[in-house]
Amino acid sequence: MSDAVEKPGCEYTQLDNGIHQFVFNSASKQSIDEFFHQLEMILTNTPHTETARYIVDITQTGEQDISLVANVQRFRRLETLFPHRARGRTVILHKPGLKFSFIDGFIRALAPSRDMTRFFPVDKRDEAVNWLLSQT
Repeated sequence: MSDAVEKPGCEYTQLDNGIHQFVFNSASKQSIDEFFHQLEMILTNTPHTETARYIVDITQTGEQDISLVANVQRFRRLETLFPHRARGRTVILHKPGLKFSFIDGFIRALAPSRDMTRFFPVDKRDEAVNWLLSQT
């Protein structure tokens, strides 16, 4: 019998500065489900006149990558469920050295105009937080 405690696939914390932080420990469907369940709760409880700020850390998933296609589909579904929701400002933290310029442009093109998403290497976390907090 092991005393090891298994981490959730997606850990959620609301930081003192109000940012909603998600850390993916796995790229599984269950992790994505946990993320979207928590996101629905945030959207339900955040007035549509406010801006919700998010950090999504995808650096802890090991060799697996989070499926962007699956996430885009799920975000589209959220758009339908919450047509009058808070604006979103999101930072996605990734491993240094990865080239996300194409994906960053792709996400910017797909995202609704009321939302902004930017990719930052995990070693630029402070810069990412400053970007999130500087947005109105």
